[in-house]
Amino acid sequence: MPTVLIVFFIMKILNAGISALIWNAYRHLNGVRTIAAGFIVGAGASITGLLYKPGTDFLTGMTGFSTAVLTNAAQSICINGAIIFLGEPSRKWLVPVCITATVIYWPLILYVNATDGALRALAGAVITTVAHGAVIPVLWRQRGHWSWLRQTLLPFIIFHLCLQDGWALYRIGRRLAGMVDPTMFFPWTVIEAGMAHHLWFACFLAMLGSRLRLDVQQRNRELALEIDRRRHLEQQLAATLAAEREINAEHQQLLDVLVHEIRTPLTGIDRATEMLEILLPSVPDATRKRLTSVRDGVHRVMDLVDRIVAGKRGQRPAPVVADLEWPQVLHTVLEGLSHMDAEQRVRTLPSQQPLVFSADRDMIIAVLRNLVENALKYSPAGENVTITAERNFREVSIQIIDRGIGIPEMERESIGQRFYRASNARHQQGFGLGLFIVRRMLSQAGGTLRHGPGPANAGTVATVILPQDASATTPFHLWH
Repeated sequence: MPTVLIVFFIMKILNAGISALIWNAYRHLNGVRTIAAGFIVGAGASITGLLYKPGTDFLTGMTGFSTAVLTNAAQSICINGAIIFLGEPSRKWLVPVCITATVIYWPLILYVNATDGALRALAGAVITTVAHGAVIPVLWRQRGHWSWLRQTLLPFIIFHLCLQDGWALYRIGRRLAGMVDPTMFFPWTVIEAGMAHHLWFACFLAMLGSRLRLDVQQRNRELALEIDRRRHLEQQLAATLAAEREINAEHQQLLDVLVHEIRTPLTGIDRATEMLEILLPSVPDATRKRLTSVRDGVHRVMDLVDRIVAGKRGQRPAPVVADLEWPQVLHTVLEGLSHMDAEQRVRTLPSQQPLVFSADRDMIIAVLRNLVENALKYSPAGENVTITAERNFREVSIQIIDRGIGIPEMERESIGQRFYRASNARHQQGFGLGLFIVRRMLSQAGGTLRHGPGPANAGTVATVILPQDASATTPFHLWH
């Protein structure tokens, strides 16, 4: 018998060590740490059990006090952990009730009658019944994956309770018959309790393995669903890319057609204007000036078309950066808008010092021409447009100020997007490409364009910011 007890003692210590490892490895699973803590406490009960010495006095009987407390604590902790592990609400009352009852009954019964172990055996059996009674309904309700516990752990728990309670009642009967025994723990009862402990541990390992297997299966199902979802998204993306390539091909074809349709009449206009200049040498100066303006405008548009074609073909023509004088640039812009009475309606504020800056001449003229044309187009006929230009050591700032219809505040950030037009500008003809081209030109030149409210919150202020030295900027490339 001592050999058997030593073997059980060693097995409990091993169970405690394994439980500690499980505690650390699977702490994320509900109830695992609680069950592992119960087996560790049970090993402590085995160690203190070596100090127990049955006797007929109070002090000798108290040598089993710590063993009784730890035993009941261990079984209540394990049972509560199993309940949590099986997905039931925690029985928070179970552990404190079992510990408190043991702390009270053991010294109290010893104080009343230290020579009687039957009463302590009965009290211990009651606590064991209460503890295991909490898990019996939980095991009985298990269906599906955990139903095997009903055929394994549940019958053994009932057998264990019957054995412990029957032994306690048997000892009470012997006491009533006058046969008093001070012993609380008998070897065979210790062996039976040890077997119950190891069965609980074996079920715990089986439950843990089954739970991990379920988790792996669940993860595999989730992974399969995620793979299917991503495969579906990949198919959608492939279809979207195919549609995008088709749209881009159609866009390129349309662009080729538009470029051809634009270049053909522009070339005709340029040749006709040139012929008029040759055949009519004695035309008035105003007419000749107008013909020259027409040819300059045609050349600017053709240059823009050439830039579009070069960008479409992946070519980036280098900008022609030169030192420009602001009065000459402004005169060219206004002269090109003479059909809108720009020279009469545009008011320029002189800068504090002669303004010379480096930029691509065609680019800056195209930008300013578009902005001034918009300012004139969206302003009443009797209102003027003001242009200012300032320079500091890093940048050149040009402002075009009008008192026209303005731009709604919520739409200012969207102005300049391709084909976007403000909601209050729908009565005017246009496609929303002018400011898009302007922003793209400035972006490639390292500049920016901002729109804000005009004076007294009327009209619009368009601000062009250019770097002082544009020689380091990237080549102009309009269509990506």
